[in-house]
Amino acid sequence: MGLEFIHAYGGRRFTTYPPQPLMWGDETNAEDETPKVNIEYELPGDDWKPVTVRVPERWKPQDWPDRPVRFIDGKDQGDTITALTSADGYPVAVRLSEIGAVVVRVDHGECRREHAVTEKVVSMVADVFPWEEVEGFASALQHAGMRLLTARTLDGQPSYQFETMRRAAEHRSRDEMFELETSVLTLGRDPSIVDGPLESRLGGPEAADWPVFGVIKSHRQVYLHELGMQVLYRIKPGQRTPAFSLPNEKLPVVSWYVRLAGGPGTMPDWGLVRVEAPLRWFERAGNWDVIDLLSRTLYDYRCRDGGYRRAPVSLHPIVRAEELLGVLCTPAKLLASRFYHLTGL
Repeated sequence: MGLEFIHAYGGRRFTTYPPQPLMWGDETNAEDETPKVNIEYELPGDDWKPVTVRVPERWKPQDWPDRPVRFIDGKDQGDTITALTSADGYPVAVRLSEIGAVVVRVDHGECRREHAVTEKVVSMVADVFPWEEVEGFASALQHAGMRLLTARTLDGQPSYQFETMRRAAEHRSRDEMFELETSVLTLGRDPSIVDGPLESRLGGPEAADWPVFGVIKSHRQVYLHELGMQVLYRIKPGQRTPAFSLPNEKLPVVSWYVRLAGGPGTMPDWGLVRVEAPLRWFERAGNWDVIDLLSRTLYDYRCRDGGYRRAPVSLHPIVRAEELLGVLCTPAKLLASRFYHLTGL
C-alpha cells in the first residue's frame, strides 16, 4: 500500500485551526516537573541583586576574540492536514511540515549564511496501523520527496483523544527540527549561539565541552527563588541576574537572565532572555568574565527593528536566520496543496 493508505483509513482535507485544549484531563509533561536549581552558584541566595555587566570602557563585541560568531536557528512550518481512523478507532492526526535549520556567521558586523538544510516531513502516530502498510506509505512519500516520521505520545500509548495524537505528531516534527539544528551546529566548533535551550540541540557527553550558548526567549519554568524573581524584574536593560546552575539536567548548564530591552511604561518581564552555557565547559574554562562579556554581546546584538514582533527578546543575527529560513521553506498553503494533489484528497 502506497499513497492510497490515506484513503484506506478515511483521510479527508482539514481546515487550518488553532490548537485545542484537551477535552478530558491533561497529559503528564516532564517539562512541568519542578527543576533542580543551585541558586547559590554565583552569590548566596540572600545576597541576590541586579548585576551591572563589567566590561572595559568603549568595549565592543569585536574586542572579544572568543565571542560567538555562529548563530543557529530552526524552523518547523506546517500543520495538521488530514486525520485518519485506525481499525481500532484511534483518531490519528497527520502533520505535514517543512523543517529546516540554518547557521548565520557574523564577520566584521555582517551576517552571512554559512550552512542551511530543509526537509519536507509527514509525522503521525503510526504504530496503530499494520507496519507493512506504513512502510509502503513511507516509501511512496520518499519517492515524492517527503519523509515519514513516526510519532509517539508522551506515555507511549495511543489515545482516543485527537488533540493528544495531534500533539504527538507536532512534537515529532519539532524534535526532528532540533536534529537538523544539531547537524548544522556540529559542522563547526567556533563559539556559537542557538535560539533555544541547549539540551534539545546538543547530544552526547562531548557536547558539554563546547563553547555553545543557548538564548531562551520563552519562559515556561520558574527557576528562581522569591528574592530572585524580585531581582529579575528589577534588572535594567543591559544588566543581568546572578548566575545559577541546573546541575541535574541531561546537559548540566550554568544560566542567568539578561534584559535586552525595557524602560518606563513596559511590563516587568519585557525584554528578558535566559542564557545557558554548558556547565562543564564553563568550569573548565574557569573564566567568570565570560558571563559579563556574553551578556554585553547579547545586549549589543539585540534586534532594534521596532516592526519585528519579538524584537524585545531577539538577536539581530537570529532574526536574519529566521528570514533566510522563511525564503528557503515552501509556503505552508502551497505545501498542503501539493500534498492534497499528490494523494488525491
